[in-house]
Amino acid sequence: MDEAGRSLLTLAVGGVGALLASLIHLPMALLAGPAIAVSAAGLWGAPMSIAPRLRDAGFLIMGLSIGSMVNPGSFDAIMRWPVAFGLLAVLTVITPIAGRSLVPRLLPFERHESFLASAPGHLSLVIALADSLSLSLTRPVVLASIRLMALTLLVPLGAAVAGMEIGMGLPQSSAITPWVWIAAQIAIAVALSPILSSMRLPAPTLIAGITVAACAHLGGWIEGGPPGWGAQGALILMGSLIGTRFTGMTWVELRDSLLAGGVIVLLTCGLAAATAVPAAYLSGLPLLDVLLGFSPGGLETMIILGAALGADPTFVAAAHLFRLLVLAVVLMLYASYVAKRMRRKSDGQDVAPRAD
Repeated sequence: MDEAGRSLLTLAVGGVGALLASLIHLPMALLAGPAIAVSAAGLWGAPMSIAPRLRDAGFLIMGLSIGSMVNPGSFDAIMRWPVAFGLLAVLTVITPIAGRSLVPRLLPFERHESFLASAPGHLSLVIALADSLSLSLTRPVVLASIRLMALTLLVPLGAAVAGMEIGMGLPQSSAITPWVWIAAQIAIAVALSPILSSMRLPAPTLIAGITVAACAHLGGWIEGGPPGWGAQGALILMGSLIGTRFTGMTWVELRDSLLAGGVIVLLTCGLAAATAVPAAYLSGLPLLDVLLGFSPGGLETMIILGAALGADPTFVAAAHLFRLLVLAVVLMLYASYVAKRMRRKSDGQDVAPRAD
């Protein structure tokens, strides 16, 4: 089956998942339903994938939809961001260190592997470092997929249990932007995306869409957002994209990794929540915004969930981008530390090395 055929099959499975999830009134059904359905299909061996251009188109529409929700109040809160970001930096440093200390006590994990598995993001760099340390390349992907799926399902459910009104998808815009202005935003975002990509930002098309739409709305040039069917359709595509992470994985691999995934989800989410509460208090930012900004989920997913739950999308996006920057530094410093220890051992300077 060619790339287009696999994409159509994946979207069809995702659409069925969205329909079934809507029928049982699952919170964020248009995201969670496709994620569950496509994950299950991939685990059963179906060729689930989304073509890169289709993925980027979905990111672009989603970015324009989320950017249209930005309001002047977002900039009023920027002065309070540094306090929260300072605690976020501390959280980013201590999370993998805590994982390195705790996970090997509970599971048959090596300490370096535990450190990388507990890193809240930056999967590509984690895989590169795992390869350099001759560790499993499959396990980081599996554990990151489990963590992402858990947050995709549990964050909306938790919000619903807390009494928040959670719909099937993104909130509907009060007005629809004229098509000529939508086309102009798309053109500018498409031009901006390669620039953001050259800066190695994650999801550059999504960030470009958010940036363009937010600037247009804050400047007072346009009102409203894309048509509801476009935003909700992009949400189904995003849910399907999350589900494709399990393609090529077997049920046995998933079963064997569920316990480890659960431990790491509890560890990373527990630390995030414990840090978010004082961060919200000290900064004066809404607790929901800080919780979503500190959550160890994927940047794209947490921005989407934040928009659906009414959080400030600018803070959530900025927090996740800042965390990735700090995490890149942490991971590179850790790699240097491990490399120096290996050189010491190979030079015979550490005759009886301690278990590491």
